[in-house]
Amino acid sequence: MGERKISGLMVLLSVLGGVVGFVIGELLLSQLEGNISPILLIALYYGQFALVVGFFIFLAELISPDLNGIGWRTRYTRQGWLWLVPATFVMLFAAGALFQFVYGLDLNKQGRARNLIMVMDVSGSMNETDPKRESIQAAKDLIQRMDKDMKVAVITFNHQTNILQPLVPLNNQAAKDSVIAALDGFGDFDGQTDIGLALNQAVEQIGLETDADRKSVVILVSDGYSEVNLPATLSPFLKDRIAIHTIGMNSTQGSALLEEISKQTGGSFYEVDKAQLLSGVYDQIYKEQQQRHLVGERPGEEQASAAYAALRIVLIAIIGSLLGLSLGIIFDNRHLAFSFGIGGLIAGLLAGLILEFGLRSSILPNWSDRLLADLALAVLLSISSLIIPIKGKYVLNESARNLSGRALHADPYRPKSSKGFR
Repeated sequence: MGERKISGLMVLLSVLGGVVGFVIGELLLSQLEGNISPILLIALYYGQFALVVGFFIFLAELISPDLNGIGWRTRYTRQGWLWLVPATFVMLFAAGALFQFVYGLDLNKQGRARNLIMVMDVSGSMNETDPKRESIQAAKDLIQRMDKDMKVAVITFNHQTNILQPLVPLNNQAAKDSVIAALDGFGDFDGQTDIGLALNQAVEQIGLETDADRKSVVILVSDGYSEVNLPATLSPFLKDRIAIHTIGMNSTQGSALLEEISKQTGGSFYEVDKAQLLSGVYDQIYKEQQQRHLVGERPGEEQASAAYAALRIVLIAIIGSLLGLSLGIIFDNRHLAFSFGIGGLIAGLLAGLILEFGLRSSILPNWSDRLLADLALAVLLSISSLIIPIKGKYVLNESARNLSGRALHADPYRPKSSKGFR
């Protein structure tokens, strides 16, 4: 029959470890997201988190060995330090990479768009709608944030079209600077509006892509209206399943047209009454095209996907279980490995639920959902031996006996030794 034990110090230090791991994880996300592969990003996220939490829990047991007993501290401290990095960082790094690869698979067989065609209205009415040219600045800001595997084309239009930037890869900063320079020198707002002509030009730019596996997406910004033969104009977009995201700026009649364009092509429509809000809309549209990762909000239609929801919860539950197993390896105790493994599974299940429904609800900022999930993992893991009793046969610590044979200290939580895991 097992015994339930809890270490107050372990719970306290696990909270500290969870917070530290969360802070490091947020720094990784803010600095590396979009600059490295999501697989590597999530591998680093969970690798460092496991290392930090494992370190603080191990430290707690070294200071006060409530679970393993004083004899364990004497015999196994050095071995625990040797196993700390391999059992936590290395194992969870590998698991994070594998699980992100699985989570990143295209279950809906749609693929993400890696070519962005920006179609921007520069007609004369924009002088009133956007006197400070904030639409141009918003486009420049978006170019700076785009991933290195993206391509972009920029088309400006009034009653004519101008290919400001043909489709070009953004694989280095020099390429981004070149597109930004082109935006800086586009000229003046002038002329009338011809949305149909602009979309026809976008089709021509999309046709420059020679890689059939690269999907394209269009962002169309306008404050005007023009007569458009929608069936003919949108036919190539519908044929190749190319979404057109539209942004209407202070134009009731034009906004109705733009909304219909986005609706027919599977894009999103946004109404903007102030030009300075464009940057946020651009950012939102762009994020919807990016690959999902385990600790982030899913883009677009995938947000409500039951398949991805279940997959995230299951994968993070397994991460919690592996984190518990890593502690059993550090403690060199198969009974604790079992207890922490099951406790970690429960913790991971809760963390997965927090992330899935927290990120989807948007009630709290995304970072707060990750904080709650990380704390759930760390704290529930530290009380695993209370939730799941420690099983196994235990003996008294021989080193704690006096000459008369009376046990001065009972070490009831060190199981009988065996080869490998105790």
